[in-house]
Amino acid sequence: MAAVVVADDDEAVRHLLRFNLEMEGHQVVGEAADGSAAVAVTCESRPDVLVLDMMMPGGGGADVLRQLNDCDEPERRPVVIAYSASPSHLELAGELGADATILKSGDMTDLMAAVSAA
Repeated sequence: MAAVVVADDDEAVRHLLRFNLEMEGHQVVGEAADGSAAVAVTCESRPDVLVLDMMMPGGGGADVLRQLNDCDEPERRPVVIAYSASPSHLELAGELGADATILKSGDMTDLMAAVSAA
C-alpha cells in the first residue's frame, strides 16, 4: 500500500483520516497542521500520496503544491480535500498537479478510493 502524508489544520480530521488510511493498509508517514509544515514533512518523508486540505493557515493547498515543485522529490500523487466545491479551487488544484479533489462532506470511501488509485 501507499505511504501517505496527511495535511489538514483540523486535528480531528487528521486523526479520522489516519485511522481510515491505516485501516485500509496505508502507512501514514507524517502529518501537518499548516502549509509550511506540510511542505517540510512532505519533502522530508517522501510519501507516495499527499492528502492535502486546500484551506489551511500558513499556506493552503495551492501554496503547498506550488512549493513542492521546488522540492527534489520523486513523483507523488496529491489528493486534495476541500470543504467547498468552488470551481476555482477544483480547477486550481488540478492545474497544480492534484490527482483527485475530494469534498470533506463526501463519503470517506471516495477518499480511500482516491488514495488507493493514486
